[in-house]
Amino acid sequence: MNDHVVVDASLAFKWLVNEIHTDEANSLGRLWNSQGIRVAAPYLMPVELTNALHQRVVRGELTVEAATQRMASLLSSGLELHQPPHLYGRALALARQLGQGATYDAHYLALAEMLDCELWTADRRFYRTVSPVVERVRWVGEPAARG
Repeated sequence: MNDHVVVDASLAFKWLVNEIHTDEANSLGRLWNSQGIRVAAPYLMPVELTNALHQRVVRGELTVEAATQRMASLLSSGLELHQPPHLYGRALALARQLGQGATYDAHYLALAEMLDCELWTADRRFYRTVSPVVERVRWVGEPAARG
């Protein structure tokens, strides 16, 4: 078993706000922690999460202070942020190969390749698009995630 797992912003966001699949995301986090599996992401994740939290602030669902606290909590949780030199070129190639309109998701996939581990997502559309081609991609709603 690999000692890492990559999570994308869609899954990590479930740890910050209560919404569909938050329970599954929390269960996965506890499982990984109990097994000594380190959670990793590319450096762009906090930027994506900050933007998603900002949208909640704009809608009046969170205060700036609450959003700031949630980000601080996540960033102090042991989450490993990676920026290997070849990440960006590989993300470009993967986005092209998989027909993605943007490269954000491909950065997570490229990092999972580099760490030779699974990529977990809560983005069902991305999962449905790439899982037939890329075996390492897992979705938070999979039955295996509920165990």
